[in-house]
Amino acid sequence: MTQTRTKTIMIVDDEPENLNVLESMLREEGGYDVVAFPSGVMALSVLEHETPDLILLDICMPEIDGYEVCRTLKSRRAAANIPVLFLSALTDPEDKVKAFDVGAVDYVTKPLHEAEVLARVRTHLKLRAFQLDMEEQVRQGAVQLAEAHRRLGVWDDAKSQWLSVLSHEIRTPLTGLFGVGDYVFDELPADSKLRVFKDDYEHARQRMLKLVDDACLLSSINVDSSSFRMSAVRVHTAIQGALDELEGSHAEFVILPSAEIAQKVRVLANSNLFFRACADLLGVATMCVEAGQQVCIDTVVHQGKVSISFITSGPSLSKESLDSFFEVGGQRTLVVPGGDFGLRNALASHIVRLFKGSVSVRNGKSGGIVLEAVFPVLEEGTGADEWALLDQA
Repeated sequence: MTQTRTKTIMIVDDEPENLNVLESMLREEGGYDVVAFPSGVMALSVLEHETPDLILLDICMPEIDGYEVCRTLKSRRAAANIPVLFLSALTDPEDKVKAFDVGAVDYVTKPLHEAEVLARVRTHLKLRAFQLDMEEQVRQGAVQLAEAHRRLGVWDDAKSQWLSVLSHEIRTPLTGLFGVGDYVFDELPADSKLRVFKDDYEHARQRMLKLVDDACLLSSINVDSSSFRMSAVRVHTAIQGALDELEGSHAEFVILPSAEIAQKVRVLANSNLFFRACADLLGVATMCVEAGQQVCIDTVVHQGKVSISFITSGPSLSKESLDSFFEVGGQRTLVVPGGDFGLRNALASHIVRLFKGSVSVRNGKSGGIVLEAVFPVLEEGTGADEWALLDQA
């Protein structure tokens, strides 16, 4: 069974009679350990290596007064949290205010009343014990958090290495398989019934290569690395790059007029990843429409944020589909035959959040869906480093 430590109370008063009365009172009341000093200089000397639980401090003393003792004590890191209770014959409100200004927790006027002094001592000792307990819980929490972070780092590093090796090494057998597949279809007679499977084969091939590419990208992202660079990225440039990558898609792309006003809008991001998020969201949108249906792209700036929307004219979604849309494999392909979105939707979602953005999906008012990514805008004339510092303040 753990025994409660006896509390130590320091008394500082230049009147011997006051020291004797207070010491006797405290020892009889609660069995406190009491140390008494007739001057502030002596008390401060002892406080360099001792830490009492509470200090009862007189104000009017020779050499240095109680205010200076308290002020000096609070300037010392090791002793700054020791509660100081002033005991003084000074009754002017300004004296009391000054006591609290220098760091006191309480003020009792003389002549002292035993019951009042003991009640306040008990109260502040309880508060001090509670404070120490909370500090210990915070310390233990910090230790546990640091250990959890260490374990997470070890495990995350192992997963990253495994994913990196797997995503790179899998290309070799895939290349062999695809080579054989291409050869087989190229050698088939023109009238072979097996040719009906070529489109399915090509679709599966592209899905597999995209999954490998996404896995490689995911394993290569290291936000703790000094090589991870953030810069001012133009939203319009990233969207145009995404359109260029998907040139020849079955969907029809339309940039809405309101998007033109956002051509100079910038966000703080890693340019490669920001482009990847835009391209993947646009790619997901194309998988939600049939050939010839539209994917409209809109960019709106409002209240310091820029929203990038990909609006389809295809079918709407059920609540279950909306809820699972950004999960890996959670939402299946809506219109384009075969498979699912792969890692596109999940990877784009994580990249958006990496740059303090948010991503959502909802049904359009007249059908289709709206994929929307929202980012904080980087103001013109503000450097990326300066913006990052301001954002952390």
